[in-house]
Amino acid sequence: MKDEGYVELSFFSANKTGDSLLHTTRVNLMSTTTMNSLARRLEKNSQSIPWDEILTYITGKTMEIIRRGEPAVEIWPSEDDDLLPSYLLEPILYLKHPAIIFGDYSSLKSLMSLVICYIVQLPYHDNDLGLTTSPEPTSCLFLDYEDDPSSFRKRWSALERGFAKGTQAILYRRMTGTLCDSVEQLQRIVQDKNIGLVVVDSLGPAARGNLNDPEPAIKYHEALRRLGITSLTLAHTSKDQFTKKKSIFGSVFFTNLARAVWECKAEQETGEDEAVISLKHTKANLSRLHRPLGYRFTFEDRAIMIEKADLRGTSLSGELPLSLRIKDLLRGGAMEIKDISEALDANESTTRTAVNRLSKKKELIKVGNSWGLVIL
Repeated sequence: MKDEGYVELSFFSANKTGDSLLHTTRVNLMSTTTMNSLARRLEKNSQSIPWDEILTYITGKTMEIIRRGEPAVEIWPSEDDDLLPSYLLEPILYLKHPAIIFGDYSSLKSLMSLVICYIVQLPYHDNDLGLTTSPEPTSCLFLDYEDDPSSFRKRWSALERGFAKGTQAILYRRMTGTLCDSVEQLQRIVQDKNIGLVVVDSLGPAARGNLNDPEPAIKYHEALRRLGITSLTLAHTSKDQFTKKKSIFGSVFFTNLARAVWECKAEQETGEDEAVISLKHTKANLSRLHRPLGYRFTFEDRAIMIEKADLRGTSLSGELPLSLRIKDLLRGGAMEIKDISEALDANESTTRTAVNRLSKKKELIKVGNSWGLVIL
C-alpha cells in the first residue's frame, strides 16, 4: 500500500467573498507522524476545526476507495469492433500497451529506441524504414537507468543530424529509484507534459530485486499499467540451458505481461563504421507475428544514419522465416530436403513442413526427389 498511500490534499475556507485556499500538500496517508504534523499546521489557520478527525476520515475513505479498486462494468458487443490492433508505431508498438525489446549488450537496442522516439515525436510519416506512426506527434519520456544526460544528448544529436528532419527536444530523466517507487512522480510528468510514450532503459535496475522471482515483474508491469500510456522497455538476455533459446533475463512474467516482445541482434565487424541489426517479433498478443525488420546504422563523427537493410547474406539471415530462407536458397537451383536442411542448419522435419506449405501455395514444385522454385 506504500505507493497508493500518497495523495495531494487542498484545504479551502468558505466565506462570503468566496473560497480561500488554506493549504495544499502532498502527504502519505499511511504515515501517522506526517498526518499529525499536518493537523498541527492546519490548526494554526483555524483552531476551532477538529482537524485530527477530518484527516482520519479522509484517510479512511481514501483507503476504502483504493482497496475497492475499479468497479465492474458491463461490456456489450459492438458492430463497429474488429480485431485489428491500434498502433503508436506499426509494427513495433501497440497503442497504450507495453512492449519490450531485448538483446545483448552490443545489440544497439538503445539506439533503436531513440530512432523510435524520433519518428513518433516528429512525427516522421514518410520515413523509408517501413514504420508507420500515428498522425499526431507523440511526446516521449526517456527514463535512463544506465547512462547520463551528456552521453544521451550526444547520441540524440547525432541521430537528429542523420535524419536531418529538424531539431526537436525529448524529455529525459536520469533514474535511480525503481519504476514502482517512482510511478507517482512519473504520473505527474506524464500528465503535465502530455507524454504518450515512455521508454525505460533498462529493465534490470528499473525493476530490481531477484528478477527470477515473479514479484518484481508483476510490480513492474503494475507500475506501467498505472502510467496508462504506450511503453517500451529495453532488457538484457538470458539463454535457456536446454533449448539454447534466448529470452528476457529474469522471470517469465516479464514476457507474459508484455503485449509485444522483440529480440534485437546486431552484426558489426571490429573497426567498421557500419552495423546491421535485426528486430525479430517473438511475442504478439494483439496481432499476428510480424516479419523480422532489418536496419543498417552508419556512424560518422557527428551523425548516425539509419536505413532499411536486407538481412539475406548477413549473419542475421537466420532470423528470417524459414520459408523465406528456403526460397532464397533455391534461387540457385533445385535441392533435396536433406540438403536444404543442412544448408540452412534447420531440422529436417521442420524443413519438410515448410516446403510442403510452400508447395500448397504453388511457390515450390517437386522435380524427382528435389524441390525448386516455381517461375512465374
